[in-house]
Amino acid sequence: MKTIFEHTQSNVLVIPQALYAMKDVAMICHHRNSVIFYKSLDRDLVDIEFYTNTPCFIFVESGREVITNYNNDTVELSAGSAIFLPQGVNLQSDFVKKTESLKAYLVFFDDDVINDYLSKIKSPLAGYERKETFYLLEGNHDFSSFFQSIQADINTPSYLNVKLQELLHLIAWRDSQHIFNSLLATKKRVPPKRNLTRMLETLDVLHLTVSDLAYLSGRSLSSFNRDFKENYKVTPKKWLQEKRLSKAKDLLVGKELSVTEVALTMGYENVSAFIKAFKDKYGVTPKQIKP
Repeated sequence: MKTIFEHTQSNVLVIPQALYAMKDVAMICHHRNSVIFYKSLDRDLVDIEFYTNTPCFIFVESGREVITNYNNDTVELSAGSAIFLPQGVNLQSDFVKKTESLKAYLVFFDDDVINDYLSKIKSPLAGYERKETFYLLEGNHDFSSFFQSIQADINTPSYLNVKLQELLHLIAWRDSQHIFNSLLATKKRVPPKRNLTRMLETLDVLHLTVSDLAYLSGRSLSSFNRDFKENYKVTPKKWLQEKRLSKAKDLLVGKELSVTEVALTMGYENVSAFIKAFKDKYGVTPKQIKP
């Protein structure tokens, strides 16, 4: 199992999926794409590129971290501050340890949780593209109290949903300009078209869906499927599945991760689906292949 530093020497950090396999990140609660992590970093991390595959809220408990967007706008997070990052943004992170380790909570929200929240709010949502790529919240005891209230031994979907709804309303309550709600409701914009071969060689693609890859490549889903099949002579869905199962086999043989951790690391929301796909390919279950 790698640290974030080791992983990001050769990969973009795709969050939340990549975090399941990081030894300096602990998972507290999880259901589908909703998950709460706690990270603790003790060494410098400079110029780390990461991609938000799911809307993310970060609360810094101690230490300092600098986040930079594509336009070179920077924000420094210190103890007690928080930031909301919408889905589909590429950012850089820098942490240089001086006196304190960086300890922070990272919360990711499933589409169902967000849709449930948006269906209940009364504040207006912007009907235009916002220029903000994140929403910064300065130090406040509300968030510290919230995370102290999380019961790690209660991991039912209903409990996690209630706590995430509470957090979303808590964030919105601090936001008089409705930046947060607008970012939450904004759909990803398609970036410029990219070279497929280069993108697939450099990006941590195993943690992404076909729709994510189409978006990052600057193509519509239909155009991406067409261009991909022309280049690779197979559908992107089949290509991804083969890559994931091959990597999953390597991880299982490596002993360090459980079957559930490997499934989540490879982007499978349903562990049963992972087990079935693995057995269909290799003729044995993931548990049987572990040493």
